[in-house]
Amino acid sequence: MRLAIVFLSGMIACMVAFHMFLKFAGTYAATQAGVFHAFMGNPWLWCALLILGAGLIFWLMTLRNMSLAATYPWTALIYVITPLTSFVIFDDLLSVKYVLGMVCIIVGVFLTTGTVVTK
Repeated sequence: MRLAIVFLSGMIACMVAFHMFLKFAGTYAATQAGVFHAFMGNPWLWCALLILGAGLIFWLMTLRNMSLAATYPWTALIYVITPLTSFVIFDDLLSVKYVLGMVCIIVGVFLTTGTVVTK
């Protein structure tokens, strides 16, 4: 169970990093003249894809050790951590409404995972 939590945390971290790298890839692509350099020659995009692959491996390892019903609600934390990370890295603004929505997500995660019966 403890190992599954490590894998789940790794998957969440990879998905947050994946979205940050996609933002960097988009910014890089906007400065490039041709399609090849904007996408195929985009180092940020390739890093994002590698991170996505690592996240998939972490997710598969998580599901190997825990039920989907117990783990899936925790993936909603991606929708909380990604904007917070974007706020720190890209100076994105978060409105009070948005933060309240993130609090609702966190409460929802704890409510749903507290009711899952595992084998």
